[in-house]
Amino acid sequence: MASANISEEFLCSICLDVFTEPVSTPCGHNYCRACISSCWSSGDIIQCPLCKETFLTAPKLRVNTAFRDMLEISKRTKQAGEDGGSPAGPGDVPCDLCEGNRRRKAVKSCLGCSASYCNAHLKPHRTVQKLKWHQLINPVDSLEERVCRKHNKVMESFCKRDQCCVCSVCLKEDHVGHNVVSLEEEFKARKTFLQGAKTSMANAISDKCNTVIRVENLMTQSRQKVEETKVEANQALAGLVAAILSKKTKLMEVLEENQEAEEQRDKALKRQLWLEIAELRQTSLKMEEVLKTEDEFRLLQNLPSIPSATNTKHCYTERKSLLQVEKVWRAVAKIEETLNEHMDKIIREVLQGDKEEEAFEEQQTLFDDELVKIQEQHAVKVTLDPNTAHPSLIVSEDATQVWDGVFKRNISDNPKRFDSLHFVLGNEGFSSGKIYYEVSLEGLTGWEVGVVRESINRKGVNWSLTPENGCWTLGFYWGRCQANSNPPVHLPSIKKLQKVGVFVDFEERLISFYNVDTRAQIYSFTGCVFEVLDSMTLFHMSSVSSGPHDSVPHVFSQFWTL
Repeated sequence: MASANISEEFLCSICLDVFTEPVSTPCGHNYCRACISSCWSSGDIIQCPLCKETFLTAPKLRVNTAFRDMLEISKRTKQAGEDGGSPAGPGDVPCDLCEGNRRRKAVKSCLGCSASYCNAHLKPHRTVQKLKWHQLINPVDSLEERVCRKHNKVMESFCKRDQCCVCSVCLKEDHVGHNVVSLEEEFKARKTFLQGAKTSMANAISDKCNTVIRVENLMTQSRQKVEETKVEANQALAGLVAAILSKKTKLMEVLEENQEAEEQRDKALKRQLWLEIAELRQTSLKMEEVLKTEDEFRLLQNLPSIPSATNTKHCYTERKSLLQVEKVWRAVAKIEETLNEHMDKIIREVLQGDKEEEAFEEQQTLFDDELVKIQEQHAVKVTLDPNTAHPSLIVSEDATQVWDGVFKRNISDNPKRFDSLHFVLGNEGFSSGKIYYEVSLEGLTGWEVGVVRESINRKGVNWSLTPENGCWTLGFYWGRCQANSNPPVHLPSIKKLQKVGVFVDFEERLISFYNVDTRAQIYSFTGCVFEVLDSMTLFHMSSVSSGPHDSVPHVFSQFWTL
């Protein structure tokens, strides 16, 4: 067989070895001349082993010279690399047996020797029979960390109970009866778990980025709305100010016009009075001349006419003010009061909207709701019964956690244990009153939790786990939450639940599920027909599954916690 270091493109798909006299078929695939000739001579149909293209007669085969030359170059390059190998660079693991400053790059590390080797120094491990049994891994630094300090032996196993690496002697002394797997198995399981966690984290990042985008859009829309409202408010208030200024200008004009008319009348009266005064003065002079004479006859003939009282008196009274200033002040004060009242009302409505939103957000986090009363009055302690757990499920020593061990353990069977479905029941059973317990599901990609009758069938695959058969559960499958009624009820608004609360009311024949973080009720089963109940959960951790009760887990080391 070909070396593992030869690229697959230089291997014949028939003999699985390096090409010898590579020839090409009309469909473009390459084979050894002897391999393809033997294949066609031994069969009734002449066709390409890869693409299955059929030929009427065996086509004439010619050596693919270009491909043959590439193969020769590859062989020479490989041979040169095996002889010398490339020098170790920054970040590479150097060979422990190479001497001098030009140590070659290690291609494998040996757990048995606790050393790393280049191609040249690795040859004994490929040829010497005793060394062939040593375990070779990809080159790593600090192999001494892989040696047990207590027993000076390579740690090749992992204890899942104590979560530590152990050697063969540790297994016999300190970890007897513990769940132990190989490092490679644990490595694959951890990588699977980390991949699932990475996917969950990526989904969380995506959700938060989408939320940021929505917040930014809402901020932009809110700013645009505020700007539009400010423009409209400015226009409305500017119209009010313009109306007030217009009335002010009109009032001033009326006052000026009335004042001017009154002044014209007063001027005319003044002119009339001055004429009358001049006439009276003339008459007064004549009267003085007459009074100086002593001649009686002359006095009687030249007596001047004296104006009557009606002609010398004018009715003139002081006019009242055209506008009382107090009325202006009262009108302005009334307008100001009305304006302030309406503007304060508008401002209160704007502030009230913000307060209502804050109050709504606070209400979501307040614990003085229905759920807190249930928690305070009906909470019970539920522990897990390991005798009912599926063989691949591992229950913690305090019976409050369970995780999947990937493979079925070789443990004794009993009538209580589920042998196909990944279920585990609680130790405590209830038959009256009200009970409430919570389940932590953080990090899980699939789960099922709820309550069942004590008489539930625990053997074989039972696909009819519905309320009619005494099973009331809530599950999360393929990224969607579902109430397992008959038919199932999908809950698309529920994306991820970190903690679920289960409430059972025997008198009301009610089972309700709550989202503990949001304080919201998820779903309720009504009209339940109870017997003695056990708390139950399906430990179902899978991102891809064949059904809601898939018995093959795909994600490892995620915990279901009471």
